[in-house]
Amino acid sequence: MMALLFILFSIGCSNDDEDRPSIVLGELRVEDPNFCAHSSGTGGRYDIIIPYSGTQNDVLKHILYEGTLDDGKTDSGALDQFEGFELEDGDGELNWGNICLGFADSAWLDFEIRIETTEGKISSASSIRLNRTDFDN
Repeated sequence: MMALLFILFSIGCSNDDEDRPSIVLGELRVEDPNFCAHSSGTGGRYDIIIPYSGTQNDVLKHILYEGTLDDGKTDSGALDQFEGFELEDGDGELNWGNICLGFADSAWLDFEIRIETTEGKISSASSIRLNRTDFDN
């Protein structure tokens, strides 16, 4: 009976580990928010700092993103401008600089990021709320 319980416990633990991404993103932060002209109207220009950990010989393929405005409108995609960038082993930071995000008439934008490697690994998600008041006084 004890052996059966140990086997069931071991199986349950290993399934949890398999579902957990090996690359974990830390808390996103922004630097130098400023105004920019965006096709949707008012935009904010940001340097987004993406801390990561759990990398080992990983090469970046895409930054996966999803943006949600306060009115519920969303936009998502995969950017390949960093394709081939070698991530530091263990942990590091990626600076996604000089990005212009459109706010239209919204007061805020929730921005979520994941990274995908050339091996097909997808990181955990990290998000940040960007406020129009950060740059539009």
